[in-house]
Amino acid sequence: MRTLFLFLLLLVIRVPVTGQQTARFGDIGNGWFRNPVIPADFSDPDLIRVGDDYYGIASTFCFSPGMLIYHSKDLVHWEIIGHVVDDITQLNPDLGWERMNGYYNGIWAGSLRYHAGTFYCHFTTPKGGWFVARTDDIRGRWKVEAMRDSRGKELRGSGWDDVCPLWDDDGQAYIVASNFGRNWFPHLFKMSADGTQLLDGVLADRQDDPGKNMEIIGGYVIKPFRTAEAAKLYKWNGMYYIYFSEVRTIHGNRVRVPVMRRSKSPYGPYEEKLLLHSHGKKVDKEPNQGAIVDTPTGEWYFLTHHGTGDFDGRVISVLPVHWESGWPLIGEDSDNDGTGEMVWELPMPLNSVVPMRMQTSDDFSGDRIAPQWEWNHQPRDGKWSLDERHGFLRLYAFRQLREGDFFATGNILSQRYIHWGLGEATAKFETVRMTDGQRAGLAHFNGGKDYACIEIRQDDGRQKIFLVFRYSGESLMEKELATLPHSTRKVHLRTIIDFDGRATFAWSRDGKRFTDCDGTFQLKWGSYRGDRIGLYTFNNERESGFIDIDNFEYLEIKQ
Repeated sequence: MRTLFLFLLLLVIRVPVTGQQTARFGDIGNGWFRNPVIPADFSDPDLIRVGDDYYGIASTFCFSPGMLIYHSKDLVHWEIIGHVVDDITQLNPDLGWERMNGYYNGIWAGSLRYHAGTFYCHFTTPKGGWFVARTDDIRGRWKVEAMRDSRGKELRGSGWDDVCPLWDDDGQAYIVASNFGRNWFPHLFKMSADGTQLLDGVLADRQDDPGKNMEIIGGYVIKPFRTAEAAKLYKWNGMYYIYFSEVRTIHGNRVRVPVMRRSKSPYGPYEEKLLLHSHGKKVDKEPNQGAIVDTPTGEWYFLTHHGTGDFDGRVISVLPVHWESGWPLIGEDSDNDGTGEMVWELPMPLNSVVPMRMQTSDDFSGDRIAPQWEWNHQPRDGKWSLDERHGFLRLYAFRQLREGDFFATGNILSQRYIHWGLGEATAKFETVRMTDGQRAGLAHFNGGKDYACIEIRQDDGRQKIFLVFRYSGESLMEKELATLPHSTRKVHLRTIIDFDGRATFAWSRDGKRFTDCDGTFQLKWGSYRGDRIGLYTFNNERESGFIDIDNFEYLEIKQ
């Protein structure tokens, strides 16, 4: 009895919401919009405009396919249109289901650019190296390859991040990258016109210690300041601009903020200006990393993530930009000190003819996994299918790579939690082909720290419903909820999440009458990632059994 009491007590512990985010976001219907425009984990953004279309990217870490691409017509309504990297093991074999060592690895901050009819995405992985992807159709397939040094050697290894190119008016191309470690400084290199090779950087001959960062000789240090990262290169009105996110003390708070340098030459000398104040993570959650773009009609905006993540991850906001004396002023200068501050509500930038909405629900009737979904590491071939039974997602069970470690489950398909006022996700499982030892369920999880799931288990020919919670650093908590009748063929599993990130679970056999589960799980931030909602199965006794998922419905519940 004491164990059950402690279990229920731990379940109701929650973390208070910080910042000025509310349940209303995006287009609020009166010609204005409210930040964040994307209340979900779209971290490390970059953004470009091509004609009347805006395209952005977001980091995906260990999830596959890698590097998310999203699209808008008005900077407020967004849709997911695809990914850059189909197979992330080409970046690093640690990212495959056979190793699953990617929670502190994988695809980090990159850049998106459009030049001479080609889209370019430059990015790094902490252990894999530098990469460039190219395509002439941003909704299609990308060619992904390792960047090369001036001698043609692939830049594979650790130690570099935050890459961004610039093609100058005279045809010369440049690329900036941060070298993290003891000297976390951004470097500027000349780059080949096709965006694939450094022209003045060479990989040091001695690279025999895998524990050391990749040493590249050459280039130019554009700012010797250790916390300057997330650099973006621009050229406007004949001036070169280098955007950074860096740590400073602002209003007594040690925070990460946007900073800009400008010069008449890419090699300086540079002037520098602070672009945006932060009042601390409890007030504005540190808007910092992002991109500056213009509209077809000449207005300017800054798209940024809030760098202090919570259970919803690093969400996306859009702020106005005004030019003063050749400098971009972000947000609103409310205290007239020449530096902007966060703005939560402002007029719509553009009128969208067909407002877009971020994809969530899925009936699995397509011939490819819908773009809102990503696998936990690169999935195992042949262990999932949309073809074997049309209109269903089939997941085959196999052993966890590390038994008892939920994050080492090879067949987890998930999407980002959206910070609605009240959200509800329901998945319909067909369980007739489950076998003894198999587990299947609906889960919340973050970047390798915390998880909770409502789970169907089959043992000795009987299926049961379990509730399983695990907070980082604490013991596994699980509770048996029900034994299902032998006649059971379908089970509906549900999670309901309130605005404070408190999730409760329920289950049903007919999809109409649901049984609520006691206990509340507090969603949490973990390893630079917010919460995800996932579907999964595994079997640690034998490689046997599968589940068919008929549909997944994830929507906002109007109150």
